[in-house]
Order: sequence, then C-alpha cells, then structure tokens
Amino acid sequence: MKYQITYRSRASKEYIESVLWYKERGFDTAENFVRVIDETINKIAENPLQSRNTYKCFYERKTMNFPFSIVYFIDEDEKRIVIISIFHFKRNPRKNFTDND
Repeated sequence: MKYQITYRSRASKEYIESVLWYKERGFDTAENFVRVIDETINKIAENPLQSRNTYKCFYERKTMNFPFSIVYFIDEDEKRIVIISIFHFKRNPRKNFTDND
C-alpha cells in the first residue's frame, strides 16, 4: 500500500530554494533535480521502512546524483509520510532531525 505524502513548510521551502538554485545553473539541471526528488519520494511512499531509521522516529533516504537527503516520519494511523526536510549535506546536521517549521 502506497502512503500519502505531506510536506512540512520547511521541506517545501528547502525544495523550492534548491530548485531555484539549480535553475540558475541550468534548466536541465533543475529538471533533473526535480525528477530525482520525485523518484526518491515515490520510493519512500512505496516502502517507507526501507530507508534508514537515523534518529528516534525519523527516517532518511539519500538521493541519487545530488547531495540531499529526504528526512521524514511515518504516521501509521493515517498511512501518511510527513516530509520534514529536503536536506542538503552541507547544512548543519543538528537541524536535520527536528520537526519544526
């Protein structure tokens, strides 16, 4: 069963900022980034427990070809994945596993 995906505002903001950053470097690069993020999120939705349980209730899945991780938790009651961060590897990792918007 595929889980529904929802995004915290922080994750949405990080995603938009990253797409815009890649778009400045080239439209094809931005398109490729969007595709990789979408593919990674689809894999998470299909099998959320396959990712690494990195900290407490948070899971993390790295993307292919881009230095990002998608950080999320699973709401089993509602069968939903809550993405809290689309996290660039160069950012402070302490902020990676907080559920603050």
